[in-house]
Amino acid sequence: MSTRLSRLERITNLVLALLDASRPLSLREIGIAVAGYPTAPGALRQAFERDKRTLRDNGIPISVERIDGDDQVGYRILPEQYYLPDLGLTPEENAALSFALLAVRLEGGVGREVLHKLGGDGGAEVAPVAVLPSLPALGPLQQAIRDRAPVTFAYHGRDRRVDGYGLVFRGGSWYLVGRDTDVAGSGGLRRFRVDRFESEPVAGNPGSYERPDGFDAATELRYVPFQPGPDGPVEPEATEVAVSVDAREAAGAIALVGVGAVRERGDDGSVRLAFTVGDEEAFYLWVLGLGDAVEVLAPTEIRREVVRRLEAAVRGGGPP
Repeated sequence: MSTRLSRLERITNLVLALLDASRPLSLREIGIAVAGYPTAPGALRQAFERDKRTLRDNGIPISVERIDGDDQVGYRILPEQYYLPDLGLTPEENAALSFALLAVRLEGGVGREVLHKLGGDGGAEVAPVAVLPSLPALGPLQQAIRDRAPVTFAYHGRDRRVDGYGLVFRGGSWYLVGRDTDVAGSGGLRRFRVDRFESEPVAGNPGSYERPDGFDAATELRYVPFQPGPDGPVEPEATEVAVSVDAREAAGAIALVGVGAVRERGDDGSVRLAFTVGDEEAFYLWVLGLGDAVEVLAPTEIRREVVRRLEAAVRGGGPP
């Protein structure tokens, strides 16, 4: 336990030193300025690389810059990249956000780190309501999404190059949602389960793509096809559906699935939509929530399941 605490203290001191640096610090200067590092150059390098990887995996960006002298490379944390901007929250809103960060945490206490970035008190003892799994790839993926840098990684037996639009936690797993650049057209939108990456993600050049205006990764996750594995589907396959939505809910439905899903517009304001569903359960909830404003046209098995659920709701005397 004492070894782990000493490393945590060392990492904390490293963050403070790199934040306070007015210029990039060489590895030799870091070894002198930060207590706890070994003095032997090889051991120092190994310990620093391990700490640097831990910080980056937790979303803390370390800037690597060229410097004069024998060391050639220096390190620092740029405050504008580390601290979050003023969100203009009231004291009550800030308190609510602080509680949320403490009550729902990533493994390893990353929520407290974000709380420090917001200027809040990370010392409050709040029992977590939920602890989300933290994966080594999350930090690099978050940084790549912020930088609009494509990421390359192995997934289901082949290399993927993805323009990342967002990370979403759903059903006990983290998913990267983005455009697979090897797939042409609108069908390139994909989701990738992060814990099934077969290699570490490698980021490309920053600013290489633009995220679509108004893109909501959490919403898109419902309708993005799952990826098949080399030995058959490892997650539910995508389903092509067709629905008719009346004028009351037409605008909201188009906003959800995209204007590209519109196949026909009626004179009464209704629309016929066709789109791909990757999560059938979410689709059923959406359809049943709209009541008689929507009708499933195809496929037959999906339509039958909607009818079955409606009949079960009527028998039970409650809403679907």
